[in-house]
Formats: sequence, structure tokens, C-alpha cells
Amino acid sequence: MPRTTKAQQQQNRVLLLQAAERVFARRGVEGASLDDVAVDAGLTKGAVYSNFSGKGELILEVIRHRQTSSQEAQDFSAVLLEATDDYARLEAWCEMWIRTQRSGERSSYSRLVFEFIPYALRDEELTRRFLDLLGTGEAAQGASPIPSSSLFARIPHADQMRILLALDMGLAALTLFDPEGVKPELYKTAVLSLARTLYEAGAGSDGVEPEG
Repeated sequence: MPRTTKAQQQQNRVLLLQAAERVFARRGVEGASLDDVAVDAGLTKGAVYSNFSGKGELILEVIRHRQTSSQEAQDFSAVLLEATDDYARLEAWCEMWIRTQRSGERSSYSRLVFEFIPYALRDEELTRRFLDLLGTGEAAQGASPIPSSSLFARIPHADQMRILLALDMGLAALTLFDPEGVKPELYKTAVLSLARTLYEAGAGSDGVEPEG
């Protein structure tokens, strides 16, 4: 049975998102064009321009796809839903991050994000939307893997995500420079140490909510 037009359009959109990640990671945001993305995807220029208004829009959609529709995003969501114990959930989250990092699947995505940052900083609207997609902007929502028994969980949600994102992006950046020296397990060490330290601090506190 032939594909419907809608199904074909959706497939083309995914092909463009995957091609954009490869092209912009390899050649940079300034060094590559939407035409280059079309060629890499094996599609016409019209397919790109009918789906995306420009580079910024296309790259934001690549990030959105990674955050919500990719297999990686589905695996992380499953971890949050399936684990019943707070710390088991956090450990599973960290182990998922380690497996994903070790697979090398995030290398081109990391490069794309770091290439996009200076480009987005020149446009306030792109910056706002970028932060929202990363889970740290005013519109950011979603579940946090941080145990509810930890003081970490009493930090505003956006700040929790900022801390996790700083660890994620910092280690991802270092890995690009020193893939042999930077071990993915550092992420788990940092996240669990922070959560448990704050848990212990909370256990000995007088119950007063921290400021902020």
C-alpha cells in the first residue's frame, strides 16, 4: 500500500531533522546552508523551505525532536515512569545517560548544540525558545529525576534542570575535547553526590524551607 501524503511528509521532516543535525554539527551553523541540508537528506530544496522558515527554526526543531520524539527521549521518559524508588529512579536516569554517551549517538547532537549557542545568542527570541526546549526557561515543564526526599527537589524546577543541564553540557563539551579522558560515569558521580548530600542536609535540618 503506498504511503499517504501526510505520512510521506512526516518521514521527510524526520529525514531533514536528522540531516540538519549531521550537517550543522559537521560544518557549523554559519558554514552550512538549508540547501546543504536538503542535499544530505536526499530531498529537494522545496522540502526544506516548506517545513522550516530558516536555520534557527530548523535547529530548534532538531532539539525539540531530540527532547521529545527520539528513542533517547522515550528511554529517559520510561525510566522516570517505571522506577518506584526515588533513588533507584535517579540511578537509572544516570545509567541511561552513561549508556547514551558511551554509544556515541550524542556526539553530533552535542556539536550541533554548541554550534547553535553563539548563533542563538544574537537573537532574543531564539535564545528564549532554546532555553525552553532545554528545560530551563520560563515555559519549561516536565518531570525531574531528583528524589523528592532530597533538598534538591525543593529547589525550583527550572533551577534543578539548570544544574542537571550544566553537568550534562559541561561533560559533553569536555568529552568532545578529551573523549578518552572524560568518563561518562562522572555524570552519575556528580548527580548522586549532590542529591545525597542535600538529602543528608535535609535530614538534619529544622524543617525550614531554604530560600530561593
